[in-house]
Amino acid sequence: MTTATQTAATLIADFSAALAEIEAILAPSGCATIASHNWIVVDDFGPLRFTLTPEGGKHRATCTGHGRAHRVNRFTREDAERLAQACNARAMFWREAAEAEAATLRDHIATLEAACAA
Repeated sequence: MTTATQTAATLIADFSAALAEIEAILAPSGCATIASHNWIVVDDFGPLRFTLTPEGGKHRATCTGHGRAHRVNRFTREDAERLAQACNARAMFWREAAEAEAATLRDHIATLEAACAA
C-alpha cells in the first residue's frame, strides 16, 4: 500500500466515523427536541463554536473556532441571527447544517474511494 493510499484510507475511515456519528444524531427517535434553542451560526468554513461568559444579566459570546453542526452551541433563532450578523455569517437550523455536513462527507468518501480504485 502506498503512502497516498494509506492516507486516503485513513481519511475515508475518519470521514466514515464522523458520518456515522452525524447519522446517529439525525436518526428518528422517541424524543422530541424543543426547536427554540436549535439554531447555530455558520460561516463559509462551517459551524462556529462560542464561549459564553456572564456579563451583567446577559452572556457575551466569543467565537472560538469551528466544529461539527451537532456539537456547536445552539441558540434561539434571534440570538443566532444577532451573532451571525456580528460574525459575518448566517444563522441556520442545526439539523439542516448537519444534513449538509453529512452530504459533504459522503461526497468526500466517494471521491476518495474512486481515486483509490483508479
